[in-house]
Amino acid sequence: MVTDSGDAAVTPDHLAGAGQPSAGHVLCLINEAWFFRSHFMPWALAARAAGFDVTVLGAPETGAGAADDGGVSFLPSSARRAGWRPQGLWAAARELRDQADRLGVSVVHVFGLHGMAIAALARLAGLRLPLVVSVTGTGFLATIRGPVRLAARALAAVTARLLDAGEPVWLCENRDDAAVLRLGRADREGRVTILTGAGVDPVRFVPAPLPERPPLRLILVARMVRSKGVDLAVAAVALAREQGLDVTLTLVGSPDPANPRALGAEELAAFARTEGVSHLGRRSDIEQLLGTHHAFILPSRGGEGLPKALLEAAAAGRPAIVTDVPGCRDFVVDGEGGFVVPAEDAEALAVAIERAGRSDLAAMGAKARAAVERSATVAQVSAAVVEVYCRLAGRAGAPIT
Repeated sequence: MVTDSGDAAVTPDHLAGAGQPSAGHVLCLINEAWFFRSHFMPWALAARAAGFDVTVLGAPETGAGAADDGGVSFLPSSARRAGWRPQGLWAAARELRDQADRLGVSVVHVFGLHGMAIAALARLAGLRLPLVVSVTGTGFLATIRGPVRLAARALAAVTARLLDAGEPVWLCENRDDAAVLRLGRADREGRVTILTGAGVDPVRFVPAPLPERPPLRLILVARMVRSKGVDLAVAAVALAREQGLDVTLTLVGSPDPANPRALGAEELAAFARTEGVSHLGRRSDIEQLLGTHHAFILPSRGGEGLPKALLEAAAAGRPAIVTDVPGCRDFVVDGEGGFVVPAEDAEALAVAIERAGRSDLAAMGAKARAAVERSATVAQVSAAVVEVYCRLAGRAGAPIT
């Protein structure tokens, strides 16, 4: 849910003050520019509408950028994701410090564990500006096992502690992530805000009539990486079909080459050869595809913040079958807007698919849509973020020690 914000629309007069030429300058640091465009561009546009200048530092896109950036500037970052060993963190930290000084930045907003690491190093290098930290999930911290997991979590907590010395505002998408990063002090001081993901546009994603049944049509929209549980969805559909249910699964998304657990071409081809399963690759017409399916499925192994694809499906009036992991379980209530099953359990998924096959999916989809309208619209989430910018920009003149 969105907290500490209210539902008022974001307007320049309300937040920046009528007649003011600029409310300040927000510098956003993210690992990939395409990720910012796909998830957080509405936040930047809302900040622009409130009178802020916005600059984004991130790895440049390989393809063409958006045709209209709405006055948001994009600059290339030195840091690169490279599996378990990201590259250029020290260079990126100095770059963040120097760009903030060059641009006259009021607020620095960093995204994800990658951004946290760079911001912590930048603090050691002298960055002393108000900071916003978006925790977009714990990623590999949730999916790795054994001593490595404990060491990685401890390192993340140390990084968070170093950052928290500067009293930043933390934007989390679920309470579990705040606990993993040990943000208890920040929470007690009112510096942790729980957002309902990145928000979703309820005008773009609208409920359409459910298609005829059978078959029961499921859709999974995600990066094709192991943590999303694509293999579990395929296995569950195969089990359900063996038990006589007429069900199909459409996989939408492409692999993430920078992710060490990306699914390979051969594995994806094998999934597509499974009876009832198809793989469409990356698509830009998700709202139309949702309209031709009955339900969304995401058997995540963990590491989620709150998946945007889940919010989009809910806005489109489609119930979801998800696993009992942070983010997914925070949004989906079992038996109401969808079904929640244990992680790593294809048989439990098959049972949930069978339940979906005999459920009133239209009624469940209406509840999912109502959940979006309560706290997950892009206007509501953007307003909460811009309110944080305004609050921090108001004290930007006093360096943080």
